[in-house]
Amino acid sequence: MRMPPRKPLIITAIAVLVVITAWMLLRQPAASTTSIAELAKTQPAHAPTLSEKLILESDLPPPGTRSAFDHFIVQNDGLPHPFSKLVALLQKQHPEGQPPVALLIPHGRSLLKGQADDAHPRIVVAADYQKPNTPAALGVAPQGQLFLGFVENAKEIEVLSYNEAAGRFEFQLVQNYCEGCVPRIVYARRAICTTCHQGGTPIFSQRPWNETNGQQATANAIAAARGDKPYHSIPVRQPLSMPERFDQLTDVGNFLKATQKLWLDGCGAEGNECRRQMLSLALLYADNPGGFDSQGAEANKLRQLQAGTFPKEGITVPESDLHNRDPIGEKQGFKGWLKSLVTRDIHFGEGAKDNEDLSRFDKLPPLAADVDPLTVRPPKQILKASDIDGVYGVASFFTDADIKTLGEQYGYDIRKLRSRVASLSPETFAARPFSRVAMMNALLDKPRDYCCLKTDEMSPPVASGVPPLKIVRQLQLKPFEEHCFACHRGNPAKRLDFMNGANEDAVLANLQAKKEIRDALDWERYEGTDKASKLMPPRDSVQYQKLKKAGPEYRQKMRETVPGMFDF
Repeated sequence: MRMPPRKPLIITAIAVLVVITAWMLLRQPAASTTSIAELAKTQPAHAPTLSEKLILESDLPPPGTRSAFDHFIVQNDGLPHPFSKLVALLQKQHPEGQPPVALLIPHGRSLLKGQADDAHPRIVVAADYQKPNTPAALGVAPQGQLFLGFVENAKEIEVLSYNEAAGRFEFQLVQNYCEGCVPRIVYARRAICTTCHQGGTPIFSQRPWNETNGQQATANAIAAARGDKPYHSIPVRQPLSMPERFDQLTDVGNFLKATQKLWLDGCGAEGNECRRQMLSLALLYADNPGGFDSQGAEANKLRQLQAGTFPKEGITVPESDLHNRDPIGEKQGFKGWLKSLVTRDIHFGEGAKDNEDLSRFDKLPPLAADVDPLTVRPPKQILKASDIDGVYGVASFFTDADIKTLGEQYGYDIRKLRSRVASLSPETFAARPFSRVAMMNALLDKPRDYCCLKTDEMSPPVASGVPPLKIVRQLQLKPFEEHCFACHRGNPAKRLDFMNGANEDAVLANLQAKKEIRDALDWERYEGTDKASKLMPPRDSVQYQKLKKAGPEYRQKMRETVPGMFDF
Protein backbone atom coordinates (compact mmCIF):
# COMPACT_ATOMS: atom_id res chain seq x y z
CA MET A 1 0.00 0.00 0.00
CA ARG A 2 1.42 3.36 -1.04
CA MET A 3 1.66 6.16 1.59
CA PRO A 4 0.39 9.59 0.53
CA PRO A 5 3.13 12.11 -0.26
CA ARG A 6 4.26 13.92 2.91
CA LYS A 7 5.09 17.25 1.31
CA PRO A 8 1.49 18.21 0.41
CA LEU A 9 0.38 17.27 3.94
CA ILE A 10 3.05 19.47 5.52
CA ILE A 11 2.12 22.37 3.24
CA THR A 12 -1.55 21.91 4.12
CA ALA A 13 -0.77 21.82 7.85
CA ILE A 14 1.30 25.00 7.59
CA ALA A 15 -1.47 26.71 5.65
CA VAL A 16 -4.04 25.73 8.29
CA LEU A 17 -1.73 26.98 11.04
CA VAL A 18 -1.24 30.30 9.25
CA VAL A 19 -5.00 30.71 8.86
CA ILE A 20 -5.61 29.90 12.54
CA THR A 21 -2.84 32.28 13.61
CA ALA A 22 -4.22 35.08 11.44
CA TRP A 23 -7.70 34.46 12.79
CA MET A 24 -6.43 34.52 16.38
CA LEU A 25 -4.48 37.72 15.73
CA LEU A 26 -7.61 39.36 14.40
CA ARG A 27 -9.41 38.32 17.59
CA GLN A 28 -6.78 39.95 19.82
CA PRO A 29 -8.16 42.95 21.76
CA ALA A 30 -7.76 46.14 19.79
CA ALA A 31 -4.73 48.16 20.82
CA SER A 32 -5.39 51.61 22.17
CA THR A 33 -4.63 54.44 19.76
CA THR A 34 -5.24 57.14 22.34
CA SER A 35 -2.51 59.76 22.71
CA ILE A 36 -2.11 61.26 26.16
CA ALA A 37 -0.59 64.39 24.64
CA GLU A 38 -3.72 64.96 22.54
CA LEU A 39 -6.10 64.11 25.37
CA ALA A 40 -4.39 66.65 27.63
CA LYS A 41 -5.24 69.37 25.12
CA THR A 42 -8.94 68.49 24.97
CA GLN A 43 -11.33 70.98 26.55
CA PRO A 44 -14.91 70.19 27.66
CA ALA A 45 -17.45 71.25 25.06
CA HIS A 46 -20.46 71.78 27.34
CA ALA A 47 -21.53 74.84 29.28
CA PRO A 48 -20.18 74.67 32.85
CA THR A 49 -22.54 73.41 35.53
CA LEU A 50 -22.96 75.10 38.91
CA SER A 51 -20.51 72.68 40.53
CA GLU A 52 -17.96 73.31 37.77
CA LYS A 53 -18.25 77.05 38.35
CA LEU A 54 -17.76 76.68 42.10
CA ILE A 55 -15.22 73.83 42.08
CA LEU A 56 -12.66 74.97 39.56
CA GLU A 57 -10.31 72.78 37.54
CA SER A 58 -7.28 75.04 37.94
CA ASP A 59 -3.84 73.47 38.39
CA LEU A 60 -3.18 75.37 41.61
CA PRO A 61 -5.66 75.11 44.48
CA PRO A 62 -8.15 77.97 44.85
CA PRO A 63 -6.71 80.85 46.92
CA GLY A 64 -6.87 80.23 50.65
CA THR A 65 -7.09 76.45 50.26
CA ARG A 66 -4.56 73.61 50.14
CA SER A 67 -4.44 69.86 49.74
CA ALA A 68 -4.59 67.39 52.60
CA PHE A 69 -1.05 66.35 51.67
CA ASP A 70 0.28 69.90 52.09
CA HIS A 71 -1.36 70.14 55.50
CA PHE A 72 0.00 66.71 56.43
CA ILE A 73 3.55 67.80 55.59
CA VAL A 74 3.19 71.11 57.44
CA GLN A 75 1.77 69.43 60.53
CA ASN A 76 4.78 67.11 60.62
CA ASP A 77 7.46 69.74 59.92
CA GLY A 78 8.50 68.63 56.47
CA LEU A 79 8.76 65.80 53.98
CA PRO A 80 10.54 62.70 55.30
CA HIS A 81 13.05 60.71 53.25
CA PRO A 82 13.42 57.88 52.34
CA PHE A 83 9.93 56.77 51.37
CA SER A 84 9.84 54.24 54.19
CA LYS A 85 9.89 57.17 56.65
CA LEU A 86 6.90 58.72 54.92
CA VAL A 87 5.06 55.40 55.23
CA ALA A 88 6.08 55.22 58.90
CA LEU A 89 4.75 58.74 59.44
CA LEU A 90 1.36 57.70 58.08
CA GLN A 91 1.41 54.69 60.38
CA LYS A 92 2.24 56.93 63.33
CA GLN A 93 -0.82 59.06 62.58
CA HIS A 94 -3.13 56.05 62.71
CA PRO A 95 -4.90 55.99 66.11
CA GLU A 96 -4.10 52.28 66.48
CA GLY A 97 -0.66 52.42 64.87
CA GLN A 98 -1.72 50.39 61.83
CA PRO A 99 0.35 50.71 58.64
CA PRO A 100 -1.34 52.33 55.65
CA VAL A 101 -2.78 50.24 52.84
CA ALA A 102 0.15 49.62 50.51
CA LEU A 103 0.82 47.58 47.38
CA LEU A 104 3.58 46.90 44.87
CA ILE A 105 2.78 47.14 41.15
CA PRO A 106 5.71 46.17 38.91
CA HIS A 107 3.94 46.37 35.54
CA GLY A 108 1.18 48.93 35.84
CA ARG A 109 -0.56 51.50 33.71
CA SER A 110 0.62 54.81 35.14
CA LEU A 111 2.39 57.54 33.20
CA LEU A 112 5.68 56.31 34.71
CA LYS A 113 5.09 52.62 33.98
CA GLY A 114 8.33 52.33 32.00
CA GLN A 115 10.31 53.25 35.12
CA ALA A 116 9.06 50.26 37.12
CA ASP A 117 9.68 46.53 36.88
CA ASP A 118 9.79 43.46 39.13
CA ALA A 119 12.97 44.66 40.83
CA HIS A 120 11.75 48.26 41.17
CA PRO A 121 7.94 48.10 41.45
CA ARG A 122 5.72 51.11 41.79
CA ILE A 123 4.45 51.57 45.34
CA VAL A 124 0.90 52.77 45.94
CA VAL A 125 -0.20 53.82 49.41
CA ALA A 126 -3.57 54.89 50.80
CA ALA A 127 -4.27 56.44 54.20
CA ASP A 128 -6.92 54.48 56.08
CA TYR A 129 -7.69 56.17 59.37
CA GLN A 130 -9.92 58.73 61.05
CA LYS A 131 -8.65 60.50 64.13
CA PRO A 132 -11.00 60.98 67.08
CA ASN A 133 -12.49 64.36 67.90
CA THR A 134 -11.55 66.18 71.09
CA PRO A 135 -13.48 68.84 73.03
CA ALA A 136 -11.29 71.44 71.31
CA ALA A 137 -10.82 70.07 67.79
CA LEU A 138 -12.22 67.86 65.06
CA GLY A 139 -10.03 64.92 64.09
CA VAL A 140 -8.43 64.72 60.67
CA ALA A 141 -9.97 62.06 58.41
CA PRO A 142 -7.82 61.18 55.37
CA GLN A 143 -9.52 57.81 54.88
CA GLY A 144 -10.23 57.64 51.15
CA GLN A 145 -8.75 61.12 50.75
CA LEU A 146 -4.97 60.63 50.57
CA PHE A 147 -3.15 58.44 48.03
CA LEU A 148 0.53 58.18 47.08
CA GLY A 149 2.29 56.52 44.15
CA PHE A 150 6.09 56.27 44.36
CA VAL A 151 8.35 55.24 41.48
CA GLU A 152 11.93 55.08 42.72
CA ASN A 153 13.59 55.08 39.30
CA ALA A 154 11.67 58.24 38.34
CA LYS A 155 12.54 59.88 41.69
CA GLU A 156 8.93 60.97 41.94
CA ILE A 157 5.91 60.58 44.20
CA GLU A 158 2.50 61.15 42.66
CA VAL A 159 0.04 62.49 45.23
CA LEU A 160 -3.74 62.62 45.11
CA SER A 161 -5.36 64.19 48.15
CA TYR A 162 -8.60 65.94 49.01
CA ASN A 163 -8.93 69.68 49.52
CA GLU A 164 -11.52 70.12 52.29
CA ALA A 165 -12.06 73.82 51.68
CA ALA A 166 -12.30 73.59 47.88
CA GLY A 167 -14.31 70.37 47.65
CA ARG A 168 -12.00 68.66 45.17
CA PHE A 169 -8.99 66.38 44.89
CA GLU A 170 -5.60 67.95 44.20
CA PHE A 171 -2.96 66.38 41.97
CA GLN A 172 0.61 66.89 43.15
CA LEU A 173 4.10 65.62 42.45
CA VAL A 174 7.10 65.31 44.70
CA GLN A 175 9.89 65.65 42.16
CA ASN A 176 13.58 64.84 42.59
CA TYR A 177 12.78 62.63 45.59
CA CYS A 178 16.02 60.76 46.17
CA GLU A 179 18.89 60.47 48.63
CA GLY A 180 20.83 63.71 48.95
CA CYS A 181 18.56 65.47 46.44
CA VAL A 182 16.49 68.63 46.77
CA PRO A 183 12.84 67.51 46.41
CA ARG A 184 10.18 69.84 45.00
CA ILE A 185 6.50 69.61 45.93
CA VAL A 186 4.49 70.96 43.01
CA TYR A 187 0.92 70.92 41.78
CA ALA A 188 0.61 68.89 38.59
CA ARG A 189 -1.17 69.84 35.39
CA ARG A 190 -4.73 68.63 35.95
CA ALA A 191 -5.33 68.27 32.22
CA ILE A 192 -2.66 65.56 32.14
CA CYS A 193 -3.78 63.79 35.31
CA THR A 194 -7.44 63.68 34.32
CA THR A 195 -6.71 61.83 31.09
CA CYS A 196 -6.66 58.74 33.33
CA HIS A 197 -8.35 60.09 36.47
CA GLN A 198 -11.31 61.06 34.31
CA GLY A 199 -13.53 62.12 37.19
CA GLY A 200 -10.76 64.05 38.91
CA THR A 201 -10.81 61.30 41.54
CA PRO A 202 -8.85 58.16 42.57
CA ILE A 203 -8.90 55.13 40.25
CA PHE A 204 -7.95 51.48 40.69
CA SER A 205 -8.42 48.16 38.95
CA GLN A 206 -11.19 45.66 39.56
CA ARG A 207 -10.93 42.25 41.21
CA PRO A 208 -8.79 40.12 41.19
CA TRP A 209 -6.10 42.84 40.93
CA ASN A 210 -3.51 40.73 39.06
CA GLU A 211 -1.16 43.70 38.63
CA THR A 212 -0.56 43.90 42.38
CA ASN A 213 1.48 41.85 44.83
CA GLY A 214 -1.81 40.79 46.38
CA GLN A 215 -1.71 38.08 43.72
CA GLN A 216 0.79 35.28 44.30
CA ALA A 217 2.16 35.20 40.75
CA THR A 218 3.05 38.90 40.86
CA ALA A 219 4.52 38.60 44.36
CA ASN A 220 6.61 35.62 43.21
CA ALA A 221 7.95 37.60 40.25
CA ILE A 222 8.97 40.47 42.55
CA ALA A 223 10.60 38.05 45.00
CA ALA A 224 12.51 36.37 42.17
CA ALA A 225 13.85 39.74 41.05
CA ARG A 226 14.76 41.26 44.41
CA GLY A 227 14.18 38.70 47.15
CA ASP A 228 11.58 38.67 49.91
CA LYS A 229 13.00 41.65 51.79
CA PRO A 230 10.43 44.50 52.09
CA TYR A 231 10.76 47.23 49.49
CA HIS A 232 10.80 50.64 51.20
CA SER A 233 9.11 48.89 54.15
CA ILE A 234 6.31 47.43 51.97
CA PRO A 235 6.05 43.62 52.17
CA VAL A 236 6.74 41.81 48.92
CA ARG A 237 3.75 39.56 49.60
CA GLN A 238 0.39 41.00 50.60
CA PRO A 239 -2.94 39.26 51.24
CA LEU A 240 -5.69 39.73 48.67
CA SER A 241 -7.54 41.81 51.26
CA MET A 242 -4.97 44.58 50.72
CA PRO A 243 -5.86 45.43 47.09
CA GLU A 244 -9.50 44.89 48.01
CA ARG A 245 -9.25 47.57 50.69
CA PHE A 246 -7.35 49.88 48.35
CA ASP A 247 -10.15 49.45 45.83
CA GLN A 248 -12.74 50.30 48.49
CA LEU A 249 -10.87 53.46 49.49
CA THR A 250 -10.72 54.68 45.88
CA ASP A 251 -14.48 54.12 45.64
CA VAL A 252 -14.96 56.20 48.79
CA GLY A 253 -12.86 59.01 47.33
CA ASN A 254 -14.55 58.77 43.95
CA PHE A 255 -18.03 59.34 45.37
CA LEU A 256 -16.95 62.57 47.08
CA LYS A 257 -16.95 64.20 43.65
CA ALA A 258 -20.40 62.83 42.84
CA THR A 259 -21.69 64.03 46.20
CA GLN A 260 -20.52 67.58 45.53
CA LYS A 261 -22.38 67.52 42.21
CA LEU A 262 -25.53 66.20 43.90
CA TRP A 263 -25.24 68.84 46.64
CA LEU A 264 -24.80 71.69 44.14
CA ASP A 265 -26.20 70.69 40.74
CA GLY A 266 -28.90 68.45 42.16
CA CYS A 267 -30.31 71.19 44.35
CA GLY A 268 -29.43 74.17 42.16
CA ALA A 269 -28.12 77.65 42.87
CA GLU A 270 -31.14 78.60 45.00
CA GLY A 271 -31.75 75.15 46.46
CA ASN A 272 -30.94 75.94 50.08
CA GLU A 273 -33.95 74.02 51.40
CA CYS A 274 -33.08 71.07 49.19
CA ARG A 275 -29.60 70.97 50.71
CA ARG A 276 -31.07 71.34 54.20
CA GLN A 277 -33.29 68.31 53.60
CA MET A 278 -30.37 66.34 52.16
CA LEU A 279 -28.28 67.03 55.27
CA SER A 280 -31.15 66.18 57.61
CA LEU A 281 -31.67 62.84 55.89
CA ALA A 282 -27.92 62.17 55.82
CA LEU A 283 -27.75 62.53 59.60
CA LEU A 284 -30.85 60.34 59.97
CA TYR A 285 -29.19 57.68 57.82
CA ALA A 286 -25.86 57.94 59.67
CA ASP A 287 -27.68 57.55 63.00
CA ASN A 288 -29.38 54.30 61.97
CA PRO A 289 -28.51 52.99 58.48
CA GLY A 290 -30.53 49.82 58.89
CA GLY A 291 -33.66 51.68 59.92
CA PHE A 292 -33.48 54.36 57.23
CA ASP A 293 -36.63 54.48 55.07
CA SER A 294 -35.56 55.43 51.55
CA GLN A 295 -39.19 55.44 50.39
CA GLY A 296 -40.69 57.35 53.30
CA ALA A 297 -42.24 60.80 53.35
CA GLU A 298 -38.97 62.54 54.27
CA ALA A 299 -37.09 60.91 51.39
CA ASN A 300 -39.91 61.75 48.99
CA LYS A 301 -39.75 65.37 50.13
CA LEU A 302 -36.14 65.49 48.93
CA ARG A 303 -37.18 63.94 45.63
CA GLN A 304 -39.80 66.66 45.20
CA LEU A 305 -37.28 69.39 45.94
CA GLN A 306 -34.79 67.87 43.48
CA ALA A 307 -37.43 67.52 40.78
CA GLY A 308 -37.41 71.25 40.09
CA THR A 309 -33.64 71.70 39.95
CA PHE A 310 -32.02 68.42 38.97
CA PRO A 311 -30.29 68.50 35.54
CA LYS A 312 -32.47 66.82 32.91
CA GLU A 313 -29.53 64.82 31.62
CA GLY A 314 -28.85 63.54 35.13
CA ILE A 315 -25.71 63.65 37.25
CA THR A 316 -22.91 61.25 36.45
CA VAL A 317 -20.88 59.21 38.89
CA PRO A 318 -17.35 58.88 37.42
CA GLU A 319 -16.11 55.40 36.61
CA SER A 320 -13.16 54.85 38.91
CA ASP A 321 -12.82 51.10 38.31
CA LEU A 322 -10.43 49.97 35.58
CA HIS A 323 -10.79 46.53 34.02
CA ASN A 324 -8.45 44.02 35.61
CA ARG A 325 -5.22 43.38 33.73
CA ASP A 326 -2.95 40.35 34.14
CA PRO A 327 0.53 41.29 32.85
CA ILE A 328 1.88 37.79 33.58
CA GLY A 329 -1.08 35.79 32.32
CA GLU A 330 -1.38 37.74 29.08
CA LYS A 331 2.11 36.52 28.07
CA GLN A 332 1.37 32.85 28.63
CA GLY A 333 0.13 30.19 26.23
CA PHE A 334 -0.64 30.43 22.54
CA LYS A 335 -2.43 33.77 22.94
CA GLY A 336 0.60 35.17 24.70
CA TRP A 337 2.82 34.05 21.84
CA LEU A 338 0.46 35.64 19.34
CA LYS A 339 0.48 38.89 21.26
CA SER A 340 4.28 38.91 21.29
CA LEU A 341 4.18 38.95 17.49
CA VAL A 342 2.47 42.34 17.43
CA THR A 343 3.29 43.97 20.78
CA ARG A 344 6.79 44.16 22.25
CA ASP A 345 7.59 44.36 25.95
CA ILE A 346 8.38 47.64 27.67
CA HIS A 347 12.05 47.81 28.62
CA PHE A 348 12.90 49.13 32.07
CA GLY A 349 13.83 52.80 31.96
CA GLU A 350 12.15 53.74 28.69
CA GLY A 351 9.14 55.99 28.28
CA ALA A 352 8.25 59.01 30.37
CA LYS A 353 10.71 59.82 33.14
CA ASP A 354 8.42 62.39 34.73
CA ASN A 355 4.77 63.38 34.54
CA GLU A 356 5.24 65.90 31.74
CA ASP A 357 7.23 63.69 29.37
CA LEU A 358 4.16 62.91 27.27
CA SER A 359 5.80 62.31 23.90
CA ARG A 360 8.05 59.57 25.31
CA PHE A 361 5.04 57.95 26.99
CA ASP A 362 3.14 57.90 23.69
CA LYS A 363 6.01 55.96 22.09
CA LEU A 364 5.59 53.01 24.45
CA PRO A 365 3.81 49.87 23.20
CA PRO A 366 0.07 50.48 23.56
CA LEU A 367 -2.18 48.63 25.95
CA ALA A 368 -5.34 46.95 24.78
CA ALA A 369 -8.04 49.61 24.59
CA ASP A 370 -10.28 47.86 27.12
CA VAL A 371 -7.62 48.06 29.86
CA ASP A 372 -6.05 51.38 28.90
CA PRO A 373 -6.93 54.05 31.50
CA LEU A 374 -6.73 56.64 28.71
CA THR A 375 -9.75 55.09 27.00
CA VAL A 376 -12.75 57.28 27.71
CA ARG A 377 -14.92 55.42 30.20
CA PRO A 378 -18.70 55.72 30.39
CA PRO A 379 -19.99 56.86 33.78
CA LYS A 380 -20.45 54.28 36.50
CA GLN A 381 -23.98 55.53 37.00
CA ILE A 382 -26.27 58.35 35.91
CA LEU A 383 -28.41 59.62 38.77
CA LYS A 384 -31.83 61.20 38.31
CA ALA A 385 -34.01 63.43 40.47
CA SER A 386 -35.73 60.35 41.86
CA ASP A 387 -32.42 59.13 43.31
CA ILE A 388 -31.38 60.21 46.79
CA ASP A 389 -27.76 59.09 46.64
CA GLY A 390 -26.75 62.55 47.83
CA VAL A 391 -28.02 61.50 51.26
CA TYR A 392 -25.56 58.61 51.42
CA GLY A 393 -22.76 60.72 50.00
CA VAL A 394 -23.19 63.52 52.53
CA ALA A 395 -23.40 60.95 55.33
CA SER A 396 -20.06 59.49 54.21
CA PHE A 397 -18.32 62.82 54.87
CA PHE A 398 -19.01 62.49 58.59
CA THR A 399 -16.68 60.25 60.59
CA ASP A 400 -17.73 57.81 63.29
CA ALA A 401 -16.27 60.29 65.76
CA ASP A 402 -18.46 63.04 64.30
CA ILE A 403 -21.62 61.01 64.82
CA LYS A 404 -20.52 60.29 68.39
CA THR A 405 -19.77 63.97 69.01
CA LEU A 406 -23.16 65.01 67.68
CA GLY A 407 -24.81 62.29 69.73
CA GLU A 408 -23.19 63.60 72.90
CA GLN A 409 -24.22 67.15 72.00
CA TYR A 410 -27.88 66.24 71.49
CA GLY A 411 -28.31 63.47 74.04
CA TYR A 412 -28.31 60.82 71.32
CA ASP A 413 -31.73 62.09 70.25
CA ILE A 414 -31.82 62.28 66.46
CA ARG A 415 -34.96 64.42 66.62
CA LYS A 416 -33.08 67.15 68.48
CA LEU A 417 -30.24 67.01 65.98
CA ARG A 418 -32.63 67.31 63.05
CA SER A 419 -34.35 70.20 64.81
CA ARG A 420 -30.97 71.88 64.92
CA VAL A 421 -30.65 71.39 61.16
CA ALA A 422 -34.11 72.90 60.68
CA SER A 423 -33.14 75.96 62.74
CA LEU A 424 -29.93 76.78 60.86
CA SER A 425 -30.01 79.93 58.75
CA PRO A 426 -30.58 79.57 55.00
CA GLU A 427 -27.08 80.98 54.45
CA THR A 428 -25.67 77.77 55.94
CA PHE A 429 -27.01 75.97 52.88
CA ALA A 430 -26.01 78.51 50.25
CA ALA A 431 -24.50 77.16 47.05
CA ARG A 432 -20.94 76.28 48.02
CA PRO A 433 -19.04 72.97 48.19
CA PHE A 434 -20.03 70.76 51.10
CA SER A 435 -17.49 70.86 53.92
CA ARG A 436 -17.56 68.36 56.74
CA VAL A 437 -15.71 70.77 59.06
CA ALA A 438 -17.93 73.76 58.29
CA MET A 439 -21.10 71.74 58.73
CA MET A 440 -19.95 70.15 61.99
CA ASN A 441 -19.19 73.58 63.41
CA ALA A 442 -22.62 74.80 62.33
CA LEU A 443 -24.24 71.90 64.17
CA LEU A 444 -22.22 72.24 67.38
CA ASP A 445 -22.90 74.87 70.03
CA LYS A 446 -19.23 75.77 70.17
CA PRO A 447 -17.11 75.59 66.99
CA ARG A 448 -14.04 73.38 67.17
CA ASP A 449 -10.64 73.90 65.67
CA TYR A 450 -9.36 71.87 62.74
CA CYS A 451 -5.72 71.30 61.89
CA CYS A 452 -5.96 71.44 58.15
CA LEU A 453 -7.75 74.51 56.82
CA LYS A 454 -5.67 77.60 57.56
CA THR A 455 -3.11 78.57 54.94
CA ASP A 456 -1.71 81.84 56.33
CA GLU A 457 1.33 80.01 57.73
CA MET A 458 1.97 78.10 54.50
CA SER A 459 4.32 79.01 51.67
CA PRO A 460 2.70 79.73 48.26
CA PRO A 461 1.82 76.66 46.18
CA VAL A 462 4.11 75.92 43.24
CA ALA A 463 2.91 74.78 39.82
CA SER A 464 4.58 72.01 37.87
CA GLY A 465 6.84 73.27 35.11
CA VAL A 466 8.38 76.13 37.10
CA PRO A 467 12.13 75.59 36.64
CA PRO A 468 14.27 74.93 39.72
CA LEU A 469 16.72 77.56 40.87
CA LYS A 470 20.04 77.61 39.01
CA ILE A 471 22.89 79.10 41.01
CA VAL A 472 25.29 80.96 38.71
CA ARG A 473 26.27 84.25 40.39
CA GLN A 474 25.70 83.84 44.13
CA LEU A 475 28.03 80.89 44.56
CA GLN A 476 27.89 81.14 48.36
CA LEU A 477 24.45 79.52 48.02
CA LYS A 478 25.93 76.27 46.70
CA PRO A 479 26.60 74.70 50.14
CA PHE A 480 23.07 75.58 51.24
CA GLU A 481 21.68 74.05 48.06
CA GLU A 482 23.45 70.79 48.81
CA HIS A 483 22.78 70.59 52.54
CA CYS A 484 19.72 72.73 53.34
CA PHE A 485 17.41 73.26 50.36
CA ALA A 486 15.87 69.80 50.76
CA CYS A 487 14.02 70.97 53.88
CA HIS A 488 13.99 74.75 53.60
CA ARG A 489 13.21 75.51 49.96
CA GLY A 490 9.73 74.63 48.76
CA ASN A 491 8.54 73.46 52.18
CA PRO A 492 4.75 73.96 52.46
CA ALA A 493 5.27 75.40 55.97
CA LYS A 494 6.12 79.09 55.63
CA ARG A 495 8.23 79.09 58.81
CA LEU A 496 10.46 76.37 57.34
CA ASP A 497 10.55 77.79 53.81
CA PHE A 498 13.11 80.53 54.53
CA MET A 499 15.39 79.62 51.61
CA ASN A 500 12.72 80.19 49.01
CA GLY A 501 12.81 82.92 46.39
CA ALA A 502 12.30 83.40 42.67
CA ASN A 503 15.99 84.06 41.94
CA GLU A 504 19.44 83.88 43.51
CA ASP A 505 19.31 87.36 45.01
CA ALA A 506 15.95 86.73 46.66
CA VAL A 507 17.12 83.42 48.11
CA LEU A 508 20.29 85.00 49.48
CA ALA A 509 18.32 87.86 51.03
CA ASN A 510 15.89 85.44 52.71
CA LEU A 511 18.75 83.29 53.95
CA GLN A 512 20.69 86.23 55.37
CA ALA A 513 17.59 87.46 57.17
CA LYS A 514 17.47 84.19 59.14
CA LYS A 515 20.11 84.91 61.78
CA GLU A 516 19.40 81.61 63.56
CA ILE A 517 21.29 79.80 60.79
CA ARG A 518 24.60 80.89 62.31
CA ASP A 519 23.79 79.11 65.57
CA ALA A 520 22.25 76.09 63.84
CA LEU A 521 25.58 75.49 62.07
CA ASP A 522 27.76 76.16 65.13
CA TRP A 523 28.12 72.50 66.06
CA GLU A 524 31.31 72.93 68.05
CA ARG A 525 29.72 75.48 70.37
CA TYR A 526 26.36 73.86 71.06
CA GLU A 527 27.00 70.11 70.77
CA GLY A 528 26.21 68.51 74.13
CA THR A 529 24.23 71.52 75.42
CA ASP A 530 20.49 72.06 75.79
CA LYS A 531 20.55 73.74 72.36
CA ALA A 532 21.91 70.66 70.58
CA SER A 533 18.44 69.81 69.25
CA LYS A 534 18.47 73.07 67.29
CA LEU A 535 21.58 72.14 65.31
CA MET A 536 21.04 71.48 61.63
CA PRO A 537 20.78 69.45 59.46
CA PRO A 538 18.95 66.75 61.46
CA ARG A 539 21.28 64.02 62.71
CA ASP A 540 19.41 61.25 60.91
CA SER A 541 19.67 62.92 57.49
CA VAL A 542 22.02 62.27 54.57
CA GLN A 543 22.75 66.00 54.51
CA TYR A 544 24.14 65.83 58.05
CA GLN A 545 26.56 63.05 57.15
CA LYS A 546 27.80 64.99 54.12
CA LEU A 547 28.20 68.21 56.08
CA LYS A 548 30.02 66.39 58.87
CA LYS A 549 32.44 64.96 56.35
CA ALA A 550 33.02 68.42 54.87
CA GLY A 551 34.46 69.60 58.19
CA PRO A 552 34.20 72.65 60.49
CA GLU A 553 35.92 75.10 58.12
CA TYR A 554 33.28 74.39 55.48
CA ARG A 555 30.50 75.04 58.00
CA GLN A 556 32.23 78.24 59.11
CA LYS A 557 32.13 79.57 55.55
CA MET A 558 28.40 78.82 55.47
CA ARG A 559 27.97 80.71 58.76
CA GLU A 560 29.82 83.70 57.35
CA THR A 561 27.22 83.97 54.58
CA VAL A 562 24.71 84.98 57.26
CA PRO A 563 25.57 88.32 58.93
CA GLY A 564 26.02 88.17 62.69
CA MET A 565 23.96 90.24 65.08
CA PHE A 566 26.78 92.76 65.58
CA ASP A 567 28.26 92.89 62.07
CA PHE A 568 29.05 96.46 60.97
